[in-house]
Amino acid sequence: MPRPSGSADRSLLTLVLDVSPSSWGERDLKRTANDKSRAAAGKRSVGPARLDDVLGATLGFCLTFAALARENSVVVVGAADGEVAVLYPRKGGRGDLAGVVHDPPDAAGGKVDAGLMNEAVRLGVAELVARAAARADAAVVTAEAEEGAQTSNANGKKPIAPPSPGAAVASALTVALCIVNRFMVAAGRGVSALADQPGGGDAQARAEEGGVLAMLNSTERGSGGGRKGGSRDRGRAAGGGGDVPSPRILVVQASEDRPGDYNAFMNGTFAAAKAGVVIDGCFIPSGIPQQSAKSPYLEQACDRTGGIFLAPSGAAQVGGALTEVLISVFLSPVSVRAVLNLPTLTDVDFRPRCFETGELVDVAHVCNQCLSIFKKLPNETCATCGARIVSSRDAKGSPGAKRAKTR
Repeated sequence: MPRPSGSADRSLLTLVLDVSPSSWGERDLKRTANDKSRAAAGKRSVGPARLDDVLGATLGFCLTFAALARENSVVVVGAADGEVAVLYPRKGGRGDLAGVVHDPPDAAGGKVDAGLMNEAVRLGVAELVARAAARADAAVVTAEAEEGAQTSNANGKKPIAPPSPGAAVASALTVALCIVNRFMVAAGRGVSALADQPGGGDAQARAEEGGVLAMLNSTERGSGGGRKGGSRDRGRAAGGGGDVPSPRILVVQASEDRPGDYNAFMNGTFAAAKAGVVIDGCFIPSGIPQQSAKSPYLEQACDRTGGIFLAPSGAAQVGGALTEVLISVFLSPVSVRAVLNLPTLTDVDFRPRCFETGELVDVAHVCNQCLSIFKKLPNETCATCGARIVSSRDAKGSPGAKRAKTR
């Protein structure tokens, strides 16, 4: 059935989900201790949420989003420590983002299969968590072995640094932007790397985006059936720029911001703002006193792109309340948010973090090679890119040297 007249434009939702076992493991321990003490006093749980709570809430949100319009599309991206993967549509499975052209959607007409999404996301999360846990165990063993070897070695090499804690949310945001761009290119907008290639570049681009176009046009059923209005669809498939999906990204984050991801995260934010992609952020606080109750990076991204930021805490994370929060706050289309009473960002901390210590800084040293930010002047080389630190007094003596100035 065609959509009723006046219904909301179709949307593309790319959901980034932080499933880092290091973050959720701490929450699970705290939740167990809290629930035990509160149950003894006859009180209900007040969190923090477990990973399974967030999985159920996000899946419910995605299915509700898909129910708004049959043409809505959903992509789920998972981030576990340093690894990022597309969880739904699952690679190689039915509904694969790149293989839909060879395996068209079922005759029922819906893009989002509830059972398929639930199975794909939960299986993908389990695989990500298992690999992240295995890497963490291996890293501990390797770090201990390297530290012992380097201590007894006289060559002066530094021991290998352990991997950064927390999820690679910046990498997941970049993957989400690439997915959004694929949809936009398929609809006649976006940036294509094959657009300027001579000799068949356009044909190659059309072949690559066939799967995406099939997903976008999944409500059209063959030559003998389906809805009318084929001229609009043909124009869209030809890259005419019609009926472009309204893209948005929802980041559900549990880990604290990684200082080394600041540049990448901000670059992704600026790219999203330029492309007109709204970034919404839902940070899940752990309730642990030593940990942050919000994400300054995500706040800045939401403020820059016109999105919504929220950090539900306490009872808002458990008992199905998180599902209600996601639906009531983040479900509404961007076009109608101006007339709704939604949370607004009134106090955004725009201070960057030191790449070395993670501290918020007002005045800092900036490497002119990679733009890394340091509270204190690095010794000899930049810790991020390895550029040699040359003072302004010595810079004249080595005009050809690659140096990192500060300002």
